Amino acid sequence: MKKERNTYQKSLIKDVVLNSCTHPSADAVYDKVKEVCPNVSKATVYRVLNDLADKGEVYRVRVLDGPDRYDKTIFKHYHVKCASCGRVVDTMYTTNEDIEKVAGENCEFKIIGHEIIFEGICPECANNNK
Repeated sequence: MKKERNTYQKSLIKDVVLNSCTHPSADAVYDKVKEVCPNVSKATVYRVLNDLADKGEVYRVRVLDGPDRYDKTIFKHYHVKCASCGRVVDTMYTTNEDIEKVAGENCEFKIIGHEIIFEGICPECANNNK
């Protein structure tokens, strides 16, 4: 079993996600970490974020028409994306596991999970378009 190192850079990367009020992309995390640790590489940020998500320490939000986002809220829940600015926020509506059962009954797939991202216009964009 590979021993995991708890590096300063890993700690910074995780802290950026855990202290974020948004759902930052890997590039946004990189930009924030680089302010404190200028020698961090983009590859390190991507690798650490993927590792954190794989271990369930942060939640990876897969956005179809954009980069993955990272969320400090790790229980299964849905998200909404602003169609105007691209901002992603939690709906705090927990996932509906019944939908997986129904989907599985209607196809030959073994359903192992699902992700739903609602689309809308955030309050800031709605106010700017008045």
